[in-house]
Amino acid sequence: MKSFIICLLSMCCVIAHAQHSNVSVGDIIDFNGVKGIVFQVDETGSHGTAMSISCLRGVGDSWCSDGKLAKRMPQTSDENDGYQNTLSVLDFAKSNNALSKFPVFKWCAELGEGWYVPSLKELEAFVNFWLGNNQDIDWDSEEETQIDNTKPYYKQINMKIVEAGGIPFLNGVFTSTVNEEGKVYVFWFDRQKNTFSFKKQSKDNLSKYFVGRAFIKF
Repeated sequence: MKSFIICLLSMCCVIAHAQHSNVSVGDIIDFNGVKGIVFQVDETGSHGTAMSISCLRGVGDSWCSDGKLAKRMPQTSDENDGYQNTLSVLDFAKSNNALSKFPVFKWCAELGEGWYVPSLKELEAFVNFWLGNNQDIDWDSEEETQIDNTKPYYKQINMKIVEAGGIPFLNGVFTSTVNEEGKVYVFWFDRQKNTFSFKKQSKDNLSKYFVGRAFIKF
């Protein structure tokens, strides 16, 4: 019986691993019922990073809805590791019985294990994928940048997300990274002018037009 159980567990591990084999950038993967679009993958095609095709929108102050808690909480200044930033916020929120005051982090936790609010560099990596670029982005500049209409890559990505039942990546997506002024970094897209820019906004003063996205590593 013991040998049978070990064999069954081994088979489950192989099946679970097979779910994330031969993955390519742009693939839509199901992570225990939550779909994500892959934007980074290693040479093995087995490990990478994906963004949820769903999002949190229409919720005011979705980063933090309590100014006093926002001032007390640890600084999530890591520009590279959104997962650690997210864990820091969740630990603080749970220890203060205040998870509802951090809507986007609560939403991430409810998606399942491993989902997190992206860091500055992780959101930058997705934006580069979305635009079809491979360049360093100046997040400190708030100047608008024109998107090349001859390279409609982002439209193709958004169409793929919509066809999979998701919400297109557009305006107001923010980071878990907070700068020294207590502001998060925000990707801003103007559909009418076909331009994008980056803004900074206080983490406890985000209107309902700002959008929460979740990332996951696999």
